[in-house]
Amino acid sequence: MPHQSAVTVLAPLPPGNRDRVLETLADLAGPGRSALAFDQHPGLHFARLLLVEGGRSPTGAEIGPSLLYAADLDGSADAHLRALADVSAEGLDRAFGSCTGYPEQPDPVGRTAWLQAHRIPEAAFYVNTVGRGVSQVLAEEGLRRGLETYLDEHRADVADLSPARIHAVLREHALTDPQLRFGTVSARRPPIWWRTRERAHLIAVPLVLLPVAPLVLLALPFVAVALRLHELRDVPDRERPDPAAVDRLRAAEDRVAPNPFAAVGFLKPGPFRAVLARVVLATISYAVRHVLNRGDLAGVKTIHFARWVYLTPERMVFLSAYDGSLESYMNDFIDKVAWGLNAIFGNGIGYPPTVLLLWRGARQEDLFKDHLRNHQALNHVWWSAYDELTALNAGSNAAIRTGLARRSLSDPEARAWLALL
Repeated sequence: MPHQSAVTVLAPLPPGNRDRVLETLADLAGPGRSALAFDQHPGLHFARLLLVEGGRSPTGAEIGPSLLYAADLDGSADAHLRALADVSAEGLDRAFGSCTGYPEQPDPVGRTAWLQAHRIPEAAFYVNTVGRGVSQVLAEEGLRRGLETYLDEHRADVADLSPARIHAVLREHALTDPQLRFGTVSARRPPIWWRTRERAHLIAVPLVLLPVAPLVLLALPFVAVALRLHELRDVPDRERPDPAAVDRLRAAEDRVAPNPFAAVGFLKPGPFRAVLARVVLATISYAVRHVLNRGDLAGVKTIHFARWVYLTPERMVFLSAYDGSLESYMNDFIDKVAWGLNAIFGNGIGYPPTVLLLWRGARQEDLFKDHLRNHQALNHVWWSAYDELTALNAGSNAAIRTGLARRSLSDPEARAWLALL
């Protein structure tokens, strides 16, 4: 079983090439889709390309447009870039060929070097279930369908059996079917070197912070006062979203089960907000890496992957792959983890007013939803390895395999297990 990685590549565009890139992206999302060959990357969960529009920063700096590539994948990010530079060469050349400094006569080595040079780090990266790779997701979906097909074809034979006996019958069937036999064995864990590294990080961060904890506690009241003074000067964004822009965004949503989301915005100016944002993101990064990595992001279970990335020291992008409509996605967050939204996005310009960063904010539903739409960016190219599967589907299929791998279940356990089918 692999571990998961993120790749984010940001390439600046000469302003004169913006429209040309949009035309290319439109073709790569449609007739030219095969040129990207994303389906030939076995460990690739999701991939996207989007144009990040230019703008003026709070300090007055002019930022030009950029092309962004983001991927959620199994295994090594470096290995993915090497494979991308080879297998997806045609699509890569077409997408990035108009970007500043792209190799004039690209080959796999040159493309890889250019991608590496333009790769930017993620401030935080959320994985729904660490270790659940693409091959496992697809195989376990096949397992569920195979067991359901057997039950449909043998309904009369199992109708009068106890739940525990039905489980035994299905396990016996799986053991005799070469395509289902893998389901009688528990999924493997990520490699030991990776688990050792993660355990070391889990322990090392608190140990490093422990000596300064008393100073942090002493500073908290002063930080709270400074934060509140900053909040009282904040000006929320009350602009309503452009209906035409919203229609364009909606037209690209709900085409398959997992939806892509992207939002771009500037941080509130000043060193206080800059430091606070980095502290919050470091905390989020630690939490999603070690605690919130089992199918549940503080109560929200519809997200496959998410990341927060600095495009510049003043500008950030948030990317996610989620299930359901954007409206239900926003409602999920507002209802279950509004404080988390405030903590993460409350340092952005125009965000609804917060109180000590954690309160109000997203609870002002109309303001929050308008703010989100105003900062949402269109994902011009979107690819998913499993168009019909939600995060909950994948979790249920994994639970089916876990139950099948057990040699026997009690009747109550088997009844609950059969309810997954």
